[in-house]
Order: sequence, then structure tokens, then C-alpha cells
Amino acid sequence: MLGLARSGVKESQSRYVLMAHDWCHINFAKHHSKLDKTKMLHALDVGYELQASLLVDANTGAPIAPAGLNLLTSNGIYQCRSQELQPKQSHLDSLFDSIHWQEQLHLDKPLVHVVDREADSAKDLRRLGSVHWLTRTKKGSTFRHEGQFKTAEIISRTISPDLKGVISLRGKEGYLFVGETTVELHRKSEKLASAAPTCRFVMSLVTDDEGKELARWYLLSNVLDVDATEIATWYCHRWNIESWFKLLKSDGHQLEKWQQTTAESILKRLITASVATTLIFKLYSDSSDEANEFKGFLVKLSGRLTKRTKPVTQPSLLAGLWVFLQMCEVLVPLPKRNDQLTTNR
Repeated sequence: MLGLARSGVKESQSRYVLMAHDWCHINFAKHHSKLDKTKMLHALDVGYELQASLLVDANTGAPIAPAGLNLLTSNGIYQCRSQELQPKQSHLDSLFDSIHWQEQLHLDKPLVHVVDREADSAKDLRRLGSVHWLTRTKKGSTFRHEGQFKTAEIISRTISPDLKGVISLRGKEGYLFVGETTVELHRKSEKLASAAPTCRFVMSLVTDDEGKELARWYLLSNVLDVDATEIATWYCHRWNIESWFKLLKSDGHQLEKWQQTTAESILKRLITASVATTLIFKLYSDSSDEANEFKGFLVKLSGRLTKRTKPVTQPSLLAGLWVFLQMCEVLVPLPKRNDQLTTNR
């Protein structure tokens, strides 16, 4: 997996590479043979919690490869980077351990770690130091702005966003408006002995043709050498990890139907499945004539219906690849059993 990640990052034309982080519940409430399940949100939400990291091309938003998997169980956390079961941690402690490990991989380009509102903690963001990060903050979160403590919503009213162009959001196109200012990572409820570090506060607004608001984000980042529009676009690219979870759970690998009886076995299969999805990512983004011909072939093998406007999808490629590999397995001649018996004798 790390080899595929390294080669994918090296091939990317972007200056930075995004590392999107998120959490996903894997429900195994009906699987009574799995004895290390953990309760998540409620009594019927029982199974494992997956914390995953996905490398994403900063320019195109195309997923490159997974680069971190943690599986929370009732006994502890199984990690793709360790053979030992790790003790339970909070979401952010576990995430920051993963981030520091990923920084030590020394990939070909600098990473920007993109997290949703889960990382909306000024105290914890200060822990990251010089690591590049981008996160979304809640509208009621407070920061010091122009010498006063204000909520993100009030700070956004001091910004006049400009139209930056058209952007794709969750499969729909909208108009992107962006504006920014600077804030201090200091909450009103905190007492700091020294000055808090500053970061960028980017207000991003997406509307449709009629001006109806599709999305509004209050973004924080310590990346200083890119335009605010790029920061807003990076956060849109974070959506690809949601699409990857969907590929694992319902549109491809059907993760919640796996029959392995322990989280350790589930994680091993997840790593194998991640290799398959990485190959699909690579094929999907390849626009060469040979790749396009092979993609059309796999879609036919998959038996799935696709839209005329989008004839090739990642789920159809994954399903077609599975059929193709089964065909190859059948067509490749096996050694003759009689010859093997004679040799053994």
C-alpha cells in the first residue's frame, strides 16, 4: 500500500498533497460471532469504528491511495502500522498519532492534513505545530479577531467574499465565493500565558444558479503560501474520502457483510481491499486510449447500468475487475495433477 501511495504522490503534478481524514461506523449488529464489537452511537449501532486517511491530489481532487487505517474495537485499536493491539484513545489523540506517523513517511511532496469539524479544537490544533492542516470550524466557535473574541459566524460578516468560479460539489456544480481574514487560535474560555499562533480564516460559500446557498464553510488553515480559493477547493476535495467509504461499504466491497469473526481479520481484509480500490483509482484517472478501452471492457463485464453522461464509474470498474480476475483464474491452466503425483513419488 505504501509503495502505491509513494508512486501516486510522485506522479502528482500538485505542489502539495492532501491527506483527508475521517471516521466511519461499520455496523455488525446482526453478526453474533464477532465478540470484540463495540457500541458506537446507540444500542443497535454495534460493530467497529474505522478511522481512515486517504491521499488526494490537491490539483484535481483525484484519490491516490489510502495511507492509514485504524479499527476501534471493544478491546482496543488495531492499526495498519502495528502488529500489536493498541489501547483505546480519543478521536483526536488517535488521529494526531496517525498524522505524526504519516509525516515520518517522507513522501515526495509536503502533506496538508484535511479534517472535518472533528478537529475544531484550538488547543489540539496548536499541538500540531508546523504540520500543515486544514479544518472546518463551527459557526459558534470563538477566536480572537482584531483584538476581540468573536464567533466564526460574526467574523464571517466582516468578510466580503468574491466570486471565484464554478466548482463541483458532491456531483453538482455551483458558484464558489471566497473571502478571508486572520485569527488567533485562542478560545474565549482559555487562559494562555503566551500569544496564540495565528492562522487563516477562510469563508467559503457555494450557491446555485438562482443564488440559493448550497454550502457554507468556515475554514481554518496554517498553509500560508496558497490562494484562499485553493484552500476552499481543497476542502471540497475532502469529499472523496466519503466516496471511498461508500465504495467499501455499499457500492463495491460490501464491508458490512464480511464474515470474518475478529477485528484483526477484518483489518487485514480491509488492507487487501484498499489495494484493489487504489488500482481502481489509478485506472479511473488514466485518460490514455488503452485505459479508456479497458475501462469500457470492465464496465461491460460488471453488468451495471451507467448514465450516458457518466459511462464509467468507480463501482462499475471494481465490479468488472472482480469478474475479469475470476475469468483469468479459470482460464489460466493449472498443472496436471497426474504429473504432480508422479513427481512426488
